[in-house]
Amino acid sequence: MDKIMETLKGLGENNNFLIGVIVVGVILILLIIFTVLNTKKVKKQLNEAEMNYNSLKSIPLPFKLNKAVALSRVNSAVAESVERSRNEFDIVQEQLKEASVYLGEIDDLIYVHKVKQAKRQLKELQELLENCSVGVHKLSTSLDNILEQESAQREQINKLKNQFRIDKEIIRDNRENYNSGIEVLEARVTSIEKMFSTFEEWMFASEFAKAGTQQVEISEAMKELEQLMDEFPALYEEAKLSLPKAIDETGYVYAQARNQGVYLEHLEAKRNLETVTAMLKDDLGRLAEGQIEGVMYSLLECEKRLQQLKEQIDREVKASEDFTASYEPLLNDIQTMNENIIKLRDLYEKVKIRFGFENLNDSLDAIDRMMSEVLIARDKLKESAANQAIPATTLMLSMNELKQHCKELLDELGKVKKKLDTACADEERAKKQLLKLQLIVNEITVKINKNRLPSISLKYEEDLRKANLIINEINCLLEATPLDVARLNEKLKEAIDFVYTLFNSVNNLVGMAIMVENTIVFGNRYRSTYPEIDSELTRAELCFRNGQYTKALKIAIQTIEKLHPGSYEKLIRKTQGTAA
Repeated sequence: MDKIMETLKGLGENNNFLIGVIVVGVILILLIIFTVLNTKKVKKQLNEAEMNYNSLKSIPLPFKLNKAVALSRVNSAVAESVERSRNEFDIVQEQLKEASVYLGEIDDLIYVHKVKQAKRQLKELQELLENCSVGVHKLSTSLDNILEQESAQREQINKLKNQFRIDKEIIRDNRENYNSGIEVLEARVTSIEKMFSTFEEWMFASEFAKAGTQQVEISEAMKELEQLMDEFPALYEEAKLSLPKAIDETGYVYAQARNQGVYLEHLEAKRNLETVTAMLKDDLGRLAEGQIEGVMYSLLECEKRLQQLKEQIDREVKASEDFTASYEPLLNDIQTMNENIIKLRDLYEKVKIRFGFENLNDSLDAIDRMMSEVLIARDKLKESAANQAIPATTLMLSMNELKQHCKELLDELGKVKKKLDTACADEERAKKQLLKLQLIVNEITVKINKNRLPSISLKYEEDLRKANLIINEINCLLEATPLDVARLNEKLKEAIDFVYTLFNSVNNLVGMAIMVENTIVFGNRYRSTYPEIDSELTRAELCFRNGQYTKALKIAIQTIEKLHPGSYEKLIRKTQGTAA
């Protein structure tokens, strides 16, 4: 230790030597660092070059070239391009081999620390790889162009395969919905799988045209499969459920109608049912073979045909029921109508002169002609009804036509009958009214005589004579032939107005006279006591005897009111009781 310290002291004494040693050490350290960094940089560049090399190697040029060569054997149009591509492939392969050698040598140089030489070769390698990259991508593009048809076909077939897998899953998950159609669908699936295999065989043999044809067939087969998948459930429901049910229902309705005795031969129901059944059998056979084109249309046409047949049968049944319900009542109505016409004719013969209805002969003759037509139509209907080979709807048409004729006849018959009935009713009404008027006139006379009115105006006597004259005139009109109904009604109205007015007037007069008498009688008890009362009542009696009933009543009431206010109401009540 002591020797080392002495040595250092000696060195320290020599400063120049120490500085030189330090400088040399620093240079050596820097040189080592530079060498290490340079080596790392070269290694990094080597790794990048190696990655570039591997990237170029990963491009499947051999596979593409082999495909192109195979294609050229069946397609002479691309033979020349394939030959050029083969030459370019050889050049590229040589470049790649050379690059591989460079990579090995550079790695060895780096290992022995010949970095400078390694850098030089690395630069050459990079240039080589750049040239090789251009050639590789150019060749790859050229081969892709040659194999473009295969790429397109491969892309399309992959889409078809994906869709096919989806379709198979749908079929597998919905087996129950397809029912018996599952066998048809599975057979189609197996057939399409074989077609995919054939496609791959043609592609492997580079028979792209044949593979393209096969691809079109696969696409069409898948469309048919998907159409089956979409339509078969509905077809199955229609063919196995709806249509057989419709056949059974129509057959049942047909059998019921036959049992009821309804004529249906013109509908040819049995033949139609057999035809629909045969068509259904044929459609089921086509479904079993997977041929759905036009099946739904055929099934729906069958169902429509059955529906129409069922509606026709229902119409015949309804028509038969309506005919049975209306036939006998219609015959009875016609018989009754014929009898009424005979009665109407008899009535007309009796009253035509009385009422001056000779002008109704034409109307009655028209009614007779219409009745004859109705009877002819009735006989034809009876003959048709007896025939068991005529549809009920046809019978109903004839019946409705006959009903229309009957209605028209009834309208004409009603018009004539109404005219005759109105005339007869007017006469009866006039007789009743005449009797009533006579009773009222008699009552007026009785009231005047019964109440012994001391005096009555000439107007009342004249009115009473006029009332009797009008009644006599009405009597004359009723006895006249032909009867003038219009004149009779006019005169009757005049008589009613006049007689009732007279009756009310006489009632009022009688009531007033009674009230005057009652008032005077009431005041007589005060005559001896009150001279003034005696004088006024005497004046009222004079007016009463002269027929001045209103004035007499006024004087008498005013006189009594002086003694007993409010007596007027009692006298009115007494008078009303007496008049009644």
